[in-house]
Amino acid sequence: MARRRTRRGVTELWQRGAVAAAELVRRGEVGPGDLVEEALARIERLDPHLGSVVIPLADRARERVAAGPTGPFAGVPILLKDAGQELAGTPHWLGTRVLRDAGHLSPATTELAARLEGLGFVVVGKANVPELSTRATTEPPGMPPTRNPWALDRSAGGSSGGSAAAVAAGLVPLAHGADGTGSLRYPAACCGVATLKPTAGRIPSVPAAGQPERRPVWCDFVLARLAEDLAALFAALARTSPVPTPPPLRVGLLTDDPLLGLLVDPACAETVRRTGGLLEGLGHHVEEAWPPALPGLFGPVAGDLARVIDAVRASQVAWVEGRLGRPCRTGDLSPEILAAAGRGRDLDAATVEAAGDRVHAAMQPLLGWWDDGWDLLVTPTLPRPPWPLGQATGPDVVGAFAVPFSFTGQPALSLPLGRSDDGLPVGVQLVGAVGGDEVLLDLAARLEEADGWPDRWPRFALS
Repeated sequence: MARRRTRRGVTELWQRGAVAAAELVRRGEVGPGDLVEEALARIERLDPHLGSVVIPLADRARERVAAGPTGPFAGVPILLKDAGQELAGTPHWLGTRVLRDAGHLSPATTELAARLEGLGFVVVGKANVPELSTRATTEPPGMPPTRNPWALDRSAGGSSGGSAAAVAAGLVPLAHGADGTGSLRYPAACCGVATLKPTAGRIPSVPAAGQPERRPVWCDFVLARLAEDLAALFAALARTSPVPTPPPLRVGLLTDDPLLGLLVDPACAETVRRTGGLLEGLGHHVEEAWPPALPGLFGPVAGDLARVIDAVRASQVAWVEGRLGRPCRTGDLSPEILAAAGRGRDLDAATVEAAGDRVHAAMQPLLGWWDDGWDLLVTPTLPRPPWPLGQATGPDVVGAFAVPFSFTGQPALSLPLGRSDDGLPVGVQLVGAVGGDEVLLDLAARLEEADGWPDRWPRFALS
């Protein structure tokens, strides 16, 4: 394990990470109820201005405390992203007005949610998501948007934006999230917190709204301020042990955008270079290099990718209809979702399967770069700092740095190692070899110690 950094300014209970808070409970210095009540009080006071908690679960949380939570994280408060993972008998809306207005409740608890509670975590609420967890900003139609605690007029990213904003604001020490093609990493970068998209299949995962996955792309995990919290929870869920970083790693830096040809904001490019300097200081070999398959990667399969997405939307709308017990009507979901679902229903299964095969095959050459002796690729997480709320979030805004490594199944960190000129967080993505999650998590701890990002809080959190 990496050495634990002594953090300045950690004076309040809410500023403790999950590991540190659990240790206080084990030593008898605080009780599980103290941690939960602190989180509930901060949610009640701060979240009306933030919009990160769409479904408070205060009564259920207090019942869990009264029942005496057990496990290594007994009493530590957590949020559950309101997409994919479910808790029986609790509201589950997935950013849709139609499920909210129908009073929809989850019929059963999913595996990961049960395992989190089995570890002693107390779910204090559900985190806000965009409609059906489909956008890179958390602005569900007809519901309050999630605001970025570093600048309340800016996006918190998506689709795990509610989770990221809540952690950045100190409402909870960590929050569950999930990533299809960037949905953990984008909000982590926007909100100045850390996350890991795990290697596909290592953490029990459930795609949002029952979307089909013949090959795993969707990955569940958490967002946190502290690397030790990510590592401890990964070890508990994946039933693994920490692995020290094998020095020296061979690291490639990518500061421009060979995928879409977008301009990369200077702050994002500089964060990659700064990360390279930190890695050199840790003894690793760093140079400008990247997989030769990246330039123009999406061009040959752009149409196939669009067909796969349309088929997913059709499946999601069918899932909503199954939960409602009736067909979706105009106004139940956004016109964009319904239009995509309509196109998806017109595709036969063989066409969709062939399109998915071609997309998957197009991404596999990327893995050869790691097979050729490289250990780590460092890229911007996003091509720009967090953008204003209300702005469209197409590829020209969020880029595509995160996307390929969802299809290859590789683990990827997003760490808050940069700042823009106006003080907004800038994230950097570190992509490892398949199965190399433990190495990445150890590296995150060492970079945290070198950088000290946990000492930085948004002013909103301290208000």
